[in-house]
Amino acid sequence: MKKLFSTIQQKWAEYFLEILVITVGILGAFLLNTWNQDRIADETQKLTIERLIEDVKSDTSRFAYLDHRLEERVKRCDSVLSLFKDLDDKEKRLSLISVHLINFFLVESNFTTYDEMLNTGRLYSMDDKKLRSHIINYYRDVKKWSTYIERDNQQLRNKMIGPEYNDYWVIQRRLWADQVIDASKYPWLLQKNPKEIKDIEALVLATRILFDSSRDRIANLKGHAEYLLKKLDP
Repeated sequence: MKKLFSTIQQKWAEYFLEILVITVGILGAFLLNTWNQDRIADETQKLTIERLIEDVKSDTSRFAYLDHRLEERVKRCDSVLSLFKDLDDKEKRLSLISVHLINFFLVESNFTTYDEMLNTGRLYSMDDKKLRSHIINYYRDVKKWSTYIERDNQQLRNKMIGPEYNDYWVIQRRLWADQVIDASKYPWLLQKNPKEIKDIEALVLATRILFDSSRDRIANLKGHAEYLLKKLDP
């Protein structure tokens, strides 16, 4: 034991230096590994944000396109509604049917990057909590307004397939196919102020209201997308 203490006393500086070197080496390796992991995480998040920016830019373009199409549809409905002021003969009523068009659209948004951020936990590991909140709110709004618009579309679909519009759609398909229309099978084409014509007018008006409402919602989504882009890429 005395010999051990004597050896330590003689070589304590050497032993201390070895312990210090080992400690520094371990600590350095740990710090290097931590730095490397942080660097990889930062690079991954940077690439993820870049992909998210591209997704939101795509959404913005899509919303702008939908707004343009909806504006055209509102104008078309207005032009069709103006025809109801003068529908005193079969030819004008057939003309009304031939120009009337109801079609639907979907609010499509790219959720790929956002879903990946959720599934990998990257979204909730973001240091910028405000930015994370902006991202979550944006995609939540897209889902919400998409649901509302699809609900309105479904309500209109239900009206379109109702029995009161059967003759209308049959005639429209035949007009598109350039087939002759036998007016005797559709008395309302010859009657003055028939209920069927009023029903069609109500349908066009409902369509116009739906498109106008959807346009407001699309405008809100477009504004939200542009705001998020400013936060993602200041």
